[in-house]
Amino acid sequence: MHPEDMELISLADPADVVEAWNDVILYTDAQGTVVDCNDQELGYLPETPRVGTPFWEVLALGTDSLNATLKRFSPLRIHEISCCDGRSFLLRIIPLSSALPCDGGFVIIATDNRPMEVLYESYEERLEDNIAAWSDSITLFNALFDAAKDSTFLLDESGMILAANRSAQKQNARSEQRLTGNDCKILFGKRFHAPLRNAMHVLKNKERWTKNVVAIDGEGDGYPAEVTLRKISFQNYALFQLNLHDLTAHVELEEDLQEKEAQVLEKEIALKQVIQSVEAERKELREQLTDQVKKQMLPALERITNSDTAEVRESYKTVIEDQLVDMANDPSGEFDSDLLRLSPREMEVCQLIQLGRSGKEIANLLNMSFETVQTHRKNIRRKLDLQGKKVSLFSYLRQKPSLI
Repeated sequence: MHPEDMELISLADPADVVEAWNDVILYTDAQGTVVDCNDQELGYLPETPRVGTPFWEVLALGTDSLNATLKRFSPLRIHEISCCDGRSFLLRIIPLSSALPCDGGFVIIATDNRPMEVLYESYEERLEDNIAAWSDSITLFNALFDAAKDSTFLLDESGMILAANRSAQKQNARSEQRLTGNDCKILFGKRFHAPLRNAMHVLKNKERWTKNVVAIDGEGDGYPAEVTLRKISFQNYALFQLNLHDLTAHVELEEDLQEKEAQVLEKEIALKQVIQSVEAERKELREQLTDQVKKQMLPALERITNSDTAEVRESYKTVIEDQLVDMANDPSGEFDSDLLRLSPREMEVCQLIQLGRSGKEIANLLNMSFETVQTHRKNIRRKLDLQGKKVSLFSYLRQKPSLI
């Protein structure tokens, strides 16, 4: 904008200045006589013609001359003037330079205090409300602070403890010790001091920092804990809220779980070993059974096939069946193959001995000599491993299943 385009207000006309104000404005000459004013009124001032009247009379200042007025109410300062009914206004006397076309004078400004008082009362009421709300907030904060189950601390920017709740006092301090005023490093093991300081330095407003640490209890012993640090920024300073959550029960639970997992693993290993052992025993039993069948059952079956006498074949069959039943009941037992080693003729002799026949009766029944019967008896005892033992052949065979 060019200077010639600017519209300047001329001070030659005092009304131009007066109209620019909302307060009571009195424009006087150099002797203090009012030469012009605005239309604003102060209802509690006496009704006096303004123009042509000294301003100290218009405003009822209680003085009788310009000098007395200027001495009592120094120019360029603000003075509170009390009136009736407790009302008041603010007075400002502004001298005008004699270089002006009006040859100097004064601008007198009277500002009604009532709007200011109303505003003050409003602000005072708001302030009281804010103080009450702040007090309620502090009460609520203290209630929540003390009710917190975890150890909770309020720190300043240097790390000094400003406040500690009941849980903190109980967990992290001795009975006669106060935590407030101490450096927060007393709460941690040494290796966590530097990380905590660094977190306080780099945290931004309302940000959180969390870490698993070793905290120190009131007895000086360490315990596992999770620390949470939160920064709270104000206009000119910041505070830190620090929480310590005790992880002792959690760690013990994890250790118990690991111990149980180890026990389960040991049982699984033991079970696998048992299964392997059972499988090995099964394999060994199968091999033993197969070996017994090959070495003893098959030859016995061959004797049955080659025998001409039905009774002998039946005897062999009975012995084999009994042996198979015994093996089924006790797979680990030895196969009793003694009787299967006997010849068909010897089996016939055993049948008759088991029935209680004498040597002569056997000789007659089998159409052989008594000496031949005795020879068979001798061979039978040898094959049944009875030689040299005080066990009769009859008693031995009576303990066996019937051969008939």
